[in-house]
Amino acid sequence: MAEEPQAGGGNSAAVVVVKKRRHEKHGHHGGAWKVAYADFVTAMMAFFLLLWLLATTTEEQRIGIAHYFNPPNNSTEYGGGNGIMSGSSVVKSKEHAPEDSPVVPLSPIDSSNDMAMQAKEDAMFRQVADELKKAVMNIPQLKALLDNMLVDVTPEGLRITLTDSTGRPLFENGDAKMYDYTHMMLAVVASVLGPLPNHLAVGGHTDVVPYRGANPGYTNWELSSDRAQAARRVMMDEGIPEGRMERVAGYASQQPLLVDHPDSVRNRRITITVLRSNRGATAQFSQDGLLAPREGRVLELEP
Repeated sequence: MAEEPQAGGGNSAAVVVVKKRRHEKHGHHGGAWKVAYADFVTAMMAFFLLLWLLATTTEEQRIGIAHYFNPPNNSTEYGGGNGIMSGSSVVKSKEHAPEDSPVVPLSPIDSSNDMAMQAKEDAMFRQVADELKKAVMNIPQLKALLDNMLVDVTPEGLRITLTDSTGRPLFENGDAKMYDYTHMMLAVVASVLGPLPNHLAVGGHTDVVPYRGANPGYTNWELSSDRAQAARRVMMDEGIPEGRMERVAGYASQQPLLVDHPDSVRNRRITITVLRSNRGATAQFSQDGLLAPREGRVLELEP
C-alpha cells in the first residue's frame, strides 16, 4: 500500500499564480476645453470693458460710440414695400441713383458731440420717413403711390424720390404740368417736412430719351429744371419758406435711378433732399407726431 505524501514533504513545490491586469488606453481628449475657456475669458474681458465704458463716458459720448458702429453713410433704402416705406425697392444697391450734387467727401468727425448730433439727425430722418408713410396711407387716393416713392438716407441727408411708373407718370408727357395726384403727394411731403429746421434741395430728372418738341432749343435739361421748379412752387404754396430752399436744379438724364436701364420710366423723377443741418437744431417727436424745434407745433394730417 502506497504511502500518502506528508504535508510539507520534501519535493512538493507550491504553485504561484500571478494575475496581470491590463490597463486599456483611453482615447485622446483633445483641446476643445481650451477653446471654450478662451471664449469665456474673451467674453468676460469684453463684459468688463463694457462696464468700464459705461462708467467713464457721458451720454453723448455713448451715443457717438453707438453711431460709430452703425454709420449712416451706407445708404439705407426704404421704398416700395421693404423697410420703413413697406414695399420692395425697385433699385438694387449697385444701381442706386447718385446724389443730386457732386459727391463731396465729408469732413472727418472730430468730436463726440458731432457724432452724437449726426446720430440724432439720422434718428430724426427715420422718424420723418415713418411720418411720411403714415401721412400717405391716411389719404386713400395716394396709397397706390407708395410704389412710386423711395426714401433713403445719404451722406447729404434724407432723400425722398417720387418716380414715374408705367401708367402713372408724375407729369404730362414732355411737359412740366403735373397731375393732380402728383400735386397731392408733394403737398403731403411738404406738410411732413414743414416743421423741420433743415434746408431742402429739389432736383428734376428725366430718362435718356431725347425731348421731341416744337422748340429745338428745349431739351431734357430745360424739362427737368422746369419740373423741379414746379415741385418747388407746390411745396412753397403748402407752407415751406423760401429761405429753406437751398437748391433747385435739373439734371436731365445724367443721374439715372436705374443705371442699367437709362430709358426706364423710373428714371423720370423728382427728388426732395432734407439736407443735414449744421446749426445743431433737430426736430423732436411726441406720441402725437412731429414737433417743430421752436414752434412746438404738432403736425396734424387730415385723412
